This record gives sequence, C-alpha cells and structure tokens, in this order.
Amino acid sequence: MDGIHRLDPSDFKKCSEIWDMKKQKELAKQFYGEIVSGVRETFVLERRGKFIGEISVVYENGDADYTVPLKRVYFSRLIVKKELRHQGIGKKLCEYLIKYVTEKGYNEMSIGVDIYNFPAICLYQKMGFDKIIFVGEDGGGKYFKLLKTI
Repeated sequence: MDGIHRLDPSDFKKCSEIWDMKKQKELAKQFYGEIVSGVRETFVLERRGKFIGEISVVYENGDADYTVPLKRVYFSRLIVKKELRHQGIGKKLCEYLIKYVTEKGYNEMSIGVDIYNFPAICLYQKMGFDKIIFVGEDGGGKYFKLLKTI
C-alpha cells in the first residue's frame, strides 16, 4: 500500500528496509514491545511496496520533558532510507504526524535530536519545534530536547 500508513506489528520486520534492525537488535525489540503495548504508534511511508521512511509517536515514556499524559507526545525515530534523504520525505512524515496528533487533541510535541545533526535540527525548526527545553548527553552524545506548541 503506497503512501503513509500506520505500521501493523506483523509488518515490523519490514522496517529493516530502512534501518539495520540486526545491528540495533535491542532498540528493535524495545520499539516492537512499545508498538504492541500501544505506547508507540509507528507510521511508514511505502513506495512500490517498500518501506522508505518511518516516524513514531510515543504517548508515555516516563520523562516529563518528552511526554505529559493527554497533553504532550514525543516524536521518535524519524528515519528515511539513506539513499532517499534530502527529498522531502522526512518533512512529509513530520507533517503527517503533526496533523495526526493534533486531531487526537494533543497540544505539545517534543523531539530529541543530536546537537550536530544540523539537517534534522533545520527540519524540526521549520516544523515549529522552536523551543529548547533541555540540553543533555548520553551514550550517543550531546542532544537537544525540542518542543512544539500548537
């Protein structure tokens, strides 16, 4: 089914067309568990039967910077197939998800981004994630938590 659609858990392994699920086995296991439990909804952009982009919304993760029940959701895991980046696919996925969570009644959205991921920061700023609410560092390096208010 071409276009953006909600990922059915039975198709989760097809996300390996976008990112290396074997290399990131623990992350894949975590995401799958969250999808099945309903804490995470993942949407994929499919073209000619292949997954080419993915974005998720997380409703609860225990971090008030990221999620506040019935108020703030966390945009997680925006990823586009490497050879198809810089073609507007990420923007299209963000727009879709912003509309989706707005229609569900949420009025704040957060996102985490590596400080040195300039293309992503630029995209998120264009999408309205204009407030830095946290600067931190973890095993992956330094990052920002950004907030968009509707």
